[in-house]
Amino acid sequence: MSYREDRHQDFLACLSVTSDRAGLWCDAVRQERERHLGAVDTDTLVDDPEYSAALDVFGALSDVLSLARRVGA
Repeated sequence: MSYREDRHQDFLACLSVTSDRAGLWCDAVRQERERHLGAVDTDTLVDDPEYSAALDVFGALSDVLSLARRVGA
């Protein structure tokens, strides 16, 4: 592989791990907010500012990973 291809693969691997870990963190936020709010209703959780922000972070990372895959090596 070329230097660029190697760097691209490294970047995708890092983003993939980051996205996976963000998913775990987002789930931990969800669980904590469920306990705090005493609710498991999806609408209530999505309206919660903390959980909503965690979802935004996860979504942004997913978008970056998708864009990086489109660029190619």
